[in-house]
Amino acid sequence: MNITKENILAKVNSYDILNHYLLPYHKENRLIAAKNISNPFLADKQETPSFNIFPAMGSGEWRYKDFATGDDGSCFDLVMKLKNLSFPEALSTINADMNLFLDSNTNTSTTTQPKPITLEKVIDDFDKMKPAKRFSITKRNYNTHDWAFWEKFKINKETLDKFNVVALECYSSFNKEGKPYEIKAFGGKLMYAYDNGDWSKIYKPFDEKKYKFQFLGIKEANYIFGWKHLPVKDDLVFITGGEKDVLCLVSNGFNAITLNSETSNLLDETAQELKKRFKNVVVLYDNDATGIKQSQLLASKYQIHRMELPKIPNNGKDVSDYFAQNGTIETFRMKLQEALNKPIAEATEDEKVMYNAVELMEMGDVETRYLIEPIFPQKGSAVIAGKPDTGKSQFARQLCIQVALGIKEFIGFEINPIHNKSIYIATEDNLEATRFLLSKQVNGLGEKAKENLRFMFADTMEQEEILTQLENALTEEPADLVVVDSFGDIFKGGDTNNNMAMRNTVKSFDKIAKQHNCLILFVHHINKGAYRVAPGQEHIQGGAGLVQKVRLAIQLSEGENNIRYFTVVKGNYCPKEYKQNSLELNFSEETFLFSNTGRLIPTADLGTQPDFKQKEEKYNELEEIANTIFGNGVVSTGNFVKQYCQITGKSIPTAKRAHANLIKFDIIEKCNGVYRLKNNNSINNEDESDNDEE
Repeated sequence: MNITKENILAKVNSYDILNHYLLPYHKENRLIAAKNISNPFLADKQETPSFNIFPAMGSGEWRYKDFATGDDGSCFDLVMKLKNLSFPEALSTINADMNLFLDSNTNTSTTTQPKPITLEKVIDDFDKMKPAKRFSITKRNYNTHDWAFWEKFKINKETLDKFNVVALECYSSFNKEGKPYEIKAFGGKLMYAYDNGDWSKIYKPFDEKKYKFQFLGIKEANYIFGWKHLPVKDDLVFITGGEKDVLCLVSNGFNAITLNSETSNLLDETAQELKKRFKNVVVLYDNDATGIKQSQLLASKYQIHRMELPKIPNNGKDVSDYFAQNGTIETFRMKLQEALNKPIAEATEDEKVMYNAVELMEMGDVETRYLIEPIFPQKGSAVIAGKPDTGKSQFARQLCIQVALGIKEFIGFEINPIHNKSIYIATEDNLEATRFLLSKQVNGLGEKAKENLRFMFADTMEQEEILTQLENALTEEPADLVVVDSFGDIFKGGDTNNNMAMRNTVKSFDKIAKQHNCLILFVHHINKGAYRVAPGQEHIQGGAGLVQKVRLAIQLSEGENNIRYFTVVKGNYCPKEYKQNSLELNFSEETFLFSNTGRLIPTADLGTQPDFKQKEEKYNELEEIANTIFGNGVVSTGNFVKQYCQITGKSIPTAKRAHANLIKFDIIEKCNGVYRLKNNNSINNEDESDNDEE
C-alpha cells in the first residue's frame, strides 16, 4: 500500500495521530476531548491553556483548535506545522513514527529490487519508534509482610510470578504540570505494580481509595488482565471485578479475567470468543449495588451465567474478601454449581421511556395500587410532617412494624404488602434509643419482632452513602416500605427553600422506590409559623419543591391531651373525604402506638382560630395611648416615639411599630408632615408648629 492520507487513516485513526504527537505537551496517557493544554506551536507555555482536540460534527474526524490564537487543523496539519514539513513529508513521518509499514516506493516500473527486511530489523526499528517511557519503577524482593498480605487472600507465589506482580521500593513519573515526582515505600508501606513493561498499574492496598491505583505509561487499548494466561479451551472462565480477584481465582484453580472496572464494557467480539473457548462463562462481581447491577446487565446481554457470593463478614464484598474471611473452597464450589444450574436470564433491552397510547392501554390493570388502602401508594415517595413531639417518628415506625409483622390493618386501613418487609433509616435516634422505642411498640402490639424489619443507622452517613446502602439492601432483599427519618438529614443542599435542590433530593430516592417497587416515606418538619394554624401542604418545610415531587403528603397535628390529627394535604389518588377532613387518632404515651377514634374532623376547623377579644384589647390599648400623646394637638413621629417609650417603658422599634399600627387602624392621620388623631377638628394653628423631625 502506498503512503497516502487514505491508507494511513485505514491503519490508524486521526485521534491516535494527534495523541501520539501531542504526548510531550500533556501529562495524561490519553488526551480527552476539550481538555485544554498549552499550544505546542508557541515557544512559551501558555498561562491559560486554550489548545484542545475534538471530534468534528458529522465526519467524526479528530481535529485541533486553539481558541486564543485561532490555530485550527487536522492531524496532518499538526504534524506539518509541528515539524515544519510538507504534506508528503508529514505522511512519511507518520508512517515511520507510528510503524504503519506503508510502501514509500510508488514507482512500480522500476526493476530495482527492494532490500530485504529482516525480522530483527523490524523489531529494532519498532523499538526505536516507540515513545520513551515517562516513568520508572524500582523493584524489591518480597518479604514476610508481602507474603502475609497476599496469602491472606489465598494468592500464591506461583500466581504472582505468572502475572508479573512485583513489589516496589519506589516509582517516579511526571505530574500534570510536567514536574517529576517520586513515591517511596517508607516505613514498611506495601506497594506493588502489575508490570507490563511499557506500562504498569500501581497498587497501594492500604492507601485511601483515590490513591490506591495509578497507571504509569500508556495502557494498551482494550487490555484485559489475565487474557494472555487463558487456555485455548476449557470448561469455565470467570469475568471478575479486579486484578486481585483474578489472582485469587487463579490461585484456587480457576481461569479468570477482569476488565478495567465493573462498569467497563465488554466488547461483543471478546464475549463471543470467550463463549467459543469456554463451556461456561460466569460473571462474578462485587456484592454491592454497582457489582450486582452490572453483573446482571452483562449476564443478560451476552447470555452468560452470573454468580453471587454468600454474605461476607466485616463488609466484605468480593471474592478475595471471601477467602480472606475464611470462606472455604467447598462452599465456593457449591455456590458456583448453584449459579450454573440456574437458567440464564433472558436478554433485556435498555429501559423503555417512550410508549404510544395503544401500548399503555394494552398493559392491563390500570387501577391504582395502594400499600395502605386508599391513602398510601404502593410505590413512589411520600412525606409525613409535623411539629416536634407530635409522634411522627413513632407513627412511621409503627407503620414499618405492622407491615413487617404481617398485621392486616393500620389505623383502620387495610395493608396490602407484597413482601411483608420494611426498612427504617434512622438519622436521629441511635441504636439504644431505637431498641427502647421498638420494644415499646412491638410489646404494645402484643407481638414479637421479626427479621422482616431492618434498621439502618445513618447518623454519620452522607446522602450518597445512604442511597448506596439502601440500593444494596433492596437488591439483596426487597421491601414494601422504607422510612427515612428524617428528611432534613439526607437533604443535599444549603437552602431548604431551593425548589430544585429539594426536587433533586426526592428524585434520587424516588428512582430507587420505582426500581424496587416500594414506597419511601420521609419524616419531616413543618414551619414554626404553622404550629397553630390549620394543616396545609404549604406549611411543610422545603418550599413547594418537596411537596410537588412526592405523591403523598401528610401532616400530623396535635390536639388536646393525647389526640392527634392525621391530615392528607396532598394525595394524587386519595379520596376527597380524606383531603377535606382529618382523621382523629389517639396516641398512647405508654406504648407509643396510634389508634383510630373513628372521628373525621373538618380540616378547616383545626388550628388556633383568631382571638378577636385579644385583638380588641390591643386596639383599645393603642387608642388610649394615642389619646394621651396626641390629645387635641399634632405630634411628629420622633416625638411620638419618645413619649411612647416614656409611658410604656418599651423599646424604640416597638414604639415605631405602634405608630405604624395607629396609621393602619385609622386612629391617626397625617397633617402637614405631622400626625393628629383622626376626625379631630379642634386643632388650632399654633399646634401645627410641631414639624416632623425624621
